[in-house]
Amino acid sequence: MSRSGEGPRRAIEESPKKKARKEKPERSPLQVTLLWFGEFMVYVVIMLVVMSLIRAFLVQPYIVPTGSMQQTIELDDTIVAWKPGEVQRGDIVVFRDDLGWLGPAQPVPWWKNVLAFVGVAPPYDEQYLVKRLIGLPGDRVTCCDTKGRIIVNGQPLDEESYLYEMSPGVPVAPSALKFDIIVPEGRIFVMGDHRNGSADSREHMCRGTEATPEVAFPELSAIQGEVFAIIRPLARLQRFHIPDTFAAVPSAAQDPPPVDKIQWRCGE
Repeated sequence: MSRSGEGPRRAIEESPKKKARKEKPERSPLQVTLLWFGEFMVYVVIMLVVMSLIRAFLVQPYIVPTGSMQQTIELDDTIVAWKPGEVQRGDIVVFRDDLGWLGPAQPVPWWKNVLAFVGVAPPYDEQYLVKRLIGLPGDRVTCCDTKGRIIVNGQPLDEESYLYEMSPGVPVAPSALKFDIIVPEGRIFVMGDHRNGSADSREHMCRGTEATPEVAFPELSAIQGEVFAIIRPLARLQRFHIPDTFAAVPSAAQDPPPVDKIQWRCGE
């Protein structure tokens, strides 16, 4: 007889087949290690694929190679360039040094190649420069008006907000070199913010008395992206925007000429 209120109690034995299914074979330490390593490598591959896709289509970090953008960007700062979209006047751009402005590439330490491989740095088999984009194809860029300002398509630029300061509140002159050029087709005109410390489009218009416009204007296709932030060192973390002065620059009034049709006389 069962107790009051309780039904009959029965012990239910699990079948040998069910017990066999629940029991897992013991793994040796070597098997456990290999399993962990395999899972780890899967995560590494996924991370590398994601980083490669981000680098190829969205953003790319760069280490600034020169002081030509001081004090906006300092030598050895790590910046991030945004790839999608068209660049505009006033953007800070990263472009591939196809014109040889930096000279021959220097040997690269192995650890830098590792950083490039995992996607936290650009490939070191190519060289890159960082400058401010002043003129697009067809733009007429002139130095200077009676107040010493760069003029783009007839509009003077107020550059005091980003030009290098020789002393507090005293920016460097926009340019000591005089020029009046129309940016050729498929090319850009760039200048560093540290104007007296930047070998930019102005400097490469001439080699001695020989006009060399073919190496003065980087190609649009060499642009790697628009610089939108400094991410290292953390003390200099900041976001960049196009200076307001460029909003008043009108569109080009003429078609851009081929680069081999640029007329330029050196030494004037």
